[in-house]
Amino acid sequence: MAGTLSHGLAGVGRWLRKEFIAIWPVFLFLFFGFLFLISLIKLTLAQFSVQTAMFSNAVIGALVGAKAALVLDETPLARSLEQYPGIIAIAAKVLLYAAATLLLGYVERFLEALHKVHSFGGAIWYVVGHANHYRLLAWVLGISFIFAFYFAFVEINERMGEGELRRLFFESRKTANASGLSSNISTRGRS
Repeated sequence: MAGTLSHGLAGVGRWLRKEFIAIWPVFLFLFFGFLFLISLIKLTLAQFSVQTAMFSNAVIGALVGAKAALVLDETPLARSLEQYPGIIAIAAKVLLYAAATLLLGYVERFLEALHKVHSFGGAIWYVVGHANHYRLLAWVLGISFIFAFYFAFVEINERMGEGELRRLFFESRKTANASGLSSNISTRGRS
């Protein structure tokens, strides 16, 4: 019995490690994007004394968004978008995420209203009358921009080759030039 339990826990540990490794780069990108978005909204709302939980919202949003992005990449929709130009694939994915964000935003407001009024119909009317639709649309727009940047970077990385985008941004230019890659700027200036 104890051997079965330890074997099961080891399997869960391997699965969590595999998921963590797969989700880590996407999580980091979305975490900093959401942290920036929440900071911007917090600064905008500071004059109205509206409080938002920055760190926990960014972590939860990034975890959910990263896993959703990885799951979306494995769907038939994502595979069918590969035959279209990159901008079409990016726009379709961003519209899908924007619609999902809007839907989840209204579901969240509905559940809060249901807790307050204790009736299904009353909760719907409460959301229609009391929800701050502009604030929700601002969230949807901000999240859509973050996902647009993410999907654009994914497209660029796939076109340039695996790891080239990381090297472009995170390796020094001297290292890149020493590796045999000549810079177009430096060769044009010397002619």
